[in-house]
Amino acid sequence: MQKALFFLLLLQAGLFSKSTLYGQQLLQVSGKVSDAKSNLPLKNATVSFKTTTGKYKYEITDAQGVFIIQLPGEGIYNLQINFTGYQTFKKDSIAINHQTLSSLSLNAAMDYIEKTLQNVTITAPRQFITQTADKIVLDVSNSPVAAGGNAYDILLAAPGLIEQNNNIRFRGKSVNVLINGRPSNMTGDDLKNFLSSMPANSIEKIEILPNPSAKYEAQGGSVINIQLAKNKNFGTNGSVTTGIGTGRYTRYNDGLTLNYRNKKVNLYGGLDYMHNAQYYDEGSQRVLPAGLNINESQYEIRYRNNFSVKTGLDYDINKNNSIGFLVTDYVNFRDRRLSNNSVLDYTVSAADSSSKVFTDGFARFASLSVNAFYKKKIDSTGKELTINADYFNYNKNWNDDFSTHFYTQSGYEYATPYLLHDYSPANNSVKSITADYVQPGKKNKWEAGIKTSFSKTDNNVLWQYIEASNWKTDAGKTNHFIYTEDIYAAYINVKRQIKKYNVQLGLRAEHTALKGESATLNQVNSRDNTNLFPNIGVTYAKSDKVQYSFNYRKSIQRFGFDVVNPFVVYQSQYSYYQGNPAILPMIMHSFEFSHSWKYQLFTNISYTYIKDAINLVYHQDDATRLIINSMDNLSSASVYNATLTWMKSFFKGKWTTTSTAGSFYAKYSSTSKDIQLQNAKVTGYLNINNAFHFKKGLSAELSGYYYSPIASGVYQQKSFWSMSAGMSKNILKDKCSIKLNIKDIFNTQTITYDVQYQNISSQYREKTESRFLNLVLTWKFGNNKVKAVNRRTTGIEEEKSRMGN
Repeated sequence: MQKALFFLLLLQAGLFSKSTLYGQQLLQVSGKVSDAKSNLPLKNATVSFKTTTGKYKYEITDAQGVFIIQLPGEGIYNLQINFTGYQTFKKDSIAINHQTLSSLSLNAAMDYIEKTLQNVTITAPRQFITQTADKIVLDVSNSPVAAGGNAYDILLAAPGLIEQNNNIRFRGKSVNVLINGRPSNMTGDDLKNFLSSMPANSIEKIEILPNPSAKYEAQGGSVINIQLAKNKNFGTNGSVTTGIGTGRYTRYNDGLTLNYRNKKVNLYGGLDYMHNAQYYDEGSQRVLPAGLNINESQYEIRYRNNFSVKTGLDYDINKNNSIGFLVTDYVNFRDRRLSNNSVLDYTVSAADSSSKVFTDGFARFASLSVNAFYKKKIDSTGKELTINADYFNYNKNWNDDFSTHFYTQSGYEYATPYLLHDYSPANNSVKSITADYVQPGKKNKWEAGIKTSFSKTDNNVLWQYIEASNWKTDAGKTNHFIYTEDIYAAYINVKRQIKKYNVQLGLRAEHTALKGESATLNQVNSRDNTNLFPNIGVTYAKSDKVQYSFNYRKSIQRFGFDVVNPFVVYQSQYSYYQGNPAILPMIMHSFEFSHSWKYQLFTNISYTYIKDAINLVYHQDDATRLIINSMDNLSSASVYNATLTWMKSFFKGKWTTTSTAGSFYAKYSSTSKDIQLQNAKVTGYLNINNAFHFKKGLSAELSGYYYSPIASGVYQQKSFWSMSAGMSKNILKDKCSIKLNIKDIFNTQTITYDVQYQNISSQYREKTESRFLNLVLTWKFGNNKVKAVNRRTTGIEEEKSRMGN
């Protein structure tokens, strides 16, 4: 056989929709086959793609060496090229996916030269929401609606994601949030503040993994991985983003990214700034025993100035060894002005009838994250070792001044205002080291790893009140609390293909040692525990069009540092929040069955059993009339969920819709006679995203969601819905884009709920400003031509690590 060289050069290399069957875009690959030495086209070469189920798709090149081949949908394919007089060219396990931009390496046999498929471009219309059998992807960088927003708002647009008690839940389960595959190390309010300070233009995409394997932390029922934007082009390039928006107040954002890349070095970084002002309008009505009613209304304005900086380096020492680091720093300055009005209605006489609380607050949140990695390719069979070292620091400086005024029923201020000051600094740090090893075999693929993490949070809450013109410490509210948590973990995971079955088995072991110490109260709580977390996944590929899968996973949901800290947060004269140092983590057992048809129609049914379910509870102090809310463990909970997702295109891909209809049912149980739980009910929701693609770089997006009433734990939430729209136009030869959007068009994003607990009947209304008009301009400069690069996985971008608090 002639020992000539030939290579595959994709001139129009792309995956794009040719037609649709029941809504799914067929993927089409086009390219050219040429002789490597003469660069002359090879006519009548056979190009074939083989699916994992053994079916072939092949085409013959024309006189120019060009082929065009249709594939049934995204998936894993084996590529083979045959031509008389040339050695057969093969490349196995190519991931064909219309969602991500890929660079695929072809390793030639014998004296063939290793070449790279160049300019692999996705020309299919990219949707904001896409789904595969194992994950949901939000394409943030190409969404007109997402422009000008932040990470937290984008997450709430995902089907199945909902905020409950300041915690994000997916299909009724808790979540574990990662940034670039690394731990975010935050929960509750701290996580919400952090994600709210992350501008949308700094995010490439968000992945939601309903059933992560044992290589991920056992923390959380599902995993959310936020991938920050990173340019993979050779040369020097970058982008500038600027935007302005308005709701009740003006907001604006600016960003700059820079990237330099050659064959061995990738140096990148970015700066972002975001300013916004937002109102929060809340109200409540509580009926207490003895006929006492407390009505509260609260209006708050928060001014935020968010700064972020990112810098990273990836360096290929040689073809088998890589090192790198990534440093990200977020600083958020927040000022707030709040007025709270509390009115008491009596059936018996009392000293006062109303009070007003005026609050001036300043806070600064700073989070520094550092990751360094080393990756070694041990041999050509795919054996790899990756080592990551991480450091995370979250620093909070919180100051509030409260002025409470007391009035008679006629509105006369009868007492000296009560002045209260809160100074609450916090310093949290996490250090961790992980090692992950991958070893492919003839039949099995093995993964194993170890991790150690050491967490410490130091909260010093100082409350002071004024008396005789002097500030004095309020011993009932002041508390210095130190919490440490050490986790030692190891996992092993194995995958095997058995005919049409893909089986994955994993086991993770975690030993946790924790200690909570109140230096003020001289109290110490400590616990040690060891848990095993198995997971099982079986996928049956009945055909290229139909797949079934079953997953079981045991996981843990540890409480946030703010939950375990017994500090008191003053909300009004009659409302406080207090932590719970005796709280236990939740243990969850999740079972899930799913079905996919042509990668277009997805069905999911799941059941989760939760032991020691954490939920918001309310207590009343009869002497002071205070309503104290806190987090506590209920005995158990059962969560049922079902979803149906359908993707369909019309008019040759000019209009694509992704629709998800779902329902969930959460039933909480308690053995305590003092805890009265609401009857659960079935909740339905609908999420629809429409993408429109026109000529000359013009696109548009219309999306919305609806949730029916929710009942779980101690509260019942009323239905809510929202709709947003946006459009985008590429100009200046696609180097510049203009995006215009309006979020929550009809201003309907209001949360109202009722609470029945320990003889307290309460109604709450929470309205966070959600209707905004945004205009965003992005300009790309420098070299934007993708060059041939080796496909590799760094410890930052694609290595999916685990997270622990």
